[in-house]
Amino acid sequence: MDEKISLLASAIAAHRIIVNDALDDALKALDERLETLSSALTVEYIGPGVGMQDMAAEDVYRLVVRYHLWDTTRSGWGLKVCDALPNGMMRPMWPIYGVGRLRKQQLIRALPDFFQGYLKAVESAGKGQEPAGRALYALAEDLSCLTPSAV
Repeated sequence: MDEKISLLASAIAAHRIIVNDALDDALKALDERLETLSSALTVEYIGPGVGMQDMAAEDVYRLVVRYHLWDTTRSGWGLKVCDALPNGMMRPMWPIYGVGRLRKQQLIRALPDFFQGYLKAVESAGKGQEPAGRALYALAEDLSCLTPSAV
């Protein structure tokens, strides 16, 4: 298992998440891997909310995999934190490593639910046995994001 993925797996399992440069680097590595896998899979998925824990509207921002349009020069498949309000149209707001410290803690806590749901979406699309689908499953397994009922 890659060192950065191992660090993320430890953060997911930790009682207290320490946000630092190493965690940011690990999230960047995860972002790159998910960009590659989602480009191969082309399966959209609207995942869990990553709002602030004490806010009534925790689902205002959600983890979303799809073809994102950042601006007129940047677009592509990947996982982004998107505006989930009705008028937000799942507009990408941040890459997963670009959110603030408190939201980053919520994002780390949401990764198991994200992976379980995304894997189900990939399986439902009939792409679970494709190389990218198997690689996604292995990544989720490395991050310890699977439960006995997952996929």
